[in-house]
Amino acid sequence: MYITPEPCWAWMYHHDEDKLALELGEDWLFLSPFSARHLIPDSLHGAAFSAQHADYYNDVLDRLRKQLPDSAPEVVQIALNLTAAHFFSLPMMPKSWFFQTSAHIAYACNGKLVELDTGSERARFVVVDGGEQSSLLMLLEQSLALGNKKTMKQFELIKVMNDRLSPCQSLKHRRIVAA
Repeated sequence: MYITPEPCWAWMYHHDEDKLALELGEDWLFLSPFSARHLIPDSLHGAAFSAQHADYYNDVLDRLRKQLPDSAPEVVQIALNLTAAHFFSLPMMPKSWFFQTSAHIAYACNGKLVELDTGSERARFVVVDGGEQSSLLMLLEQSLALGNKKTMKQFELIKVMNDRLSPCQSLKHRRIVAA
């Protein structure tokens, strides 16, 4: 089941869990993976789920549904995490040195799946914020070793130069029916 934004939705900071959360209605709360140290200060005071948030969420949800074979709840979780990151994550500097330059560069647009290559493994990411030179990405794999004893966890963010982005090879298979 894909959920659509409602007027009652509101962002809040869940202090007990130390995470940004989205109230989706009475007794229904979505916890993002983002703690206070990764968020802009305004996110700690709560905010309405605006029309701008709804537009971004619906856009990336639509793109993800076309690219991912995952179940509806997983796709919704990714789309909500993308929305939280897009509007509330702190600005980052690129950390492209962890990844190899791509032979086939992917165009970076919000909600698009891309792959990055560390030299020892490839991982799927989704574009949070696509820019001309660099893009903010969110990891979709459970984890990714970057070297120097640094490991990224699922839904963690990283900014890289766009010359590192490869087209994602594991896109959802679509059946084409000719008339």
